[in-house]
Amino acid sequence: MSQDEKPQAFREESETWKEAYRDPQLIARRTRKHHEKMLRLGMRSWPRDARIVDIACGTGEVLRILHAEGFTNLVGLDVTIDPGLAREPWLETKVGDGRSLPFPDRSFDIAVCTHSLHHLGGLDGIRSALQGAARILKVGGRLALIDHFDSVQLRFALWCCRQSWLTWPTSGLRSFKKQLDEEWSYLTEYMDGWPKVRALIDGLGFQPVEVDGKGLFFFYWTGRKPL
Repeated sequence: MSQDEKPQAFREESETWKEAYRDPQLIARRTRKHHEKMLRLGMRSWPRDARIVDIACGTGEVLRILHAEGFTNLVGLDVTIDPGLAREPWLETKVGDGRSLPFPDRSFDIAVCTHSLHHLGGLDGIRSALQGAARILKVGGRLALIDHFDSVQLRFALWCCRQSWLTWPTSGLRSFKKQLDEEWSYLTEYMDGWPKVRALIDGLGFQPVEVDGKGLFFFYWTGRKPL
């Protein structure tokens, strides 16, 4: 897809999905887990004055972690900005589609996209988002990614999380099930196409690759934009 082509209309998540996503138990869990994940991406080595954009920032856990770590030039982008984030004086927010980033070329030092690639409309959407991230990064800028990779353990865990008889104990589990039920068609498409997603990331040609690893359910990748 060329820069002049526009991706298909964005399918925003339903109000039911958003309500589930904002479950306080899920927000608290994301906050706890995301700090460790950002450390894995190399956050502590990044310059504190770097201009950073969080693509598809959601309720802003990653941005709040970066702010707490002393980063001072933060931008959050999503199709709908969380009201709590919009009120934060330390943060610039921008409404926009992650597949068609509304920023000038070479305007950021770091672009972060966590747990969002599978929301971007299949391979074409992911390709547009990655190419857009490369465009808005300065030479030598970092792109940092976290999302699922396909695996037996992931598919089994997600199957469990969609069973009512396993998710009834807490509101967090019930809310996560609601999210998964809505995401299931495009999440399975993403998992089925994981080798092609990985090829898109490798095809960016970012060097050096500073982080390239996997946990139980997620991959972690940070690369630098070449000359």
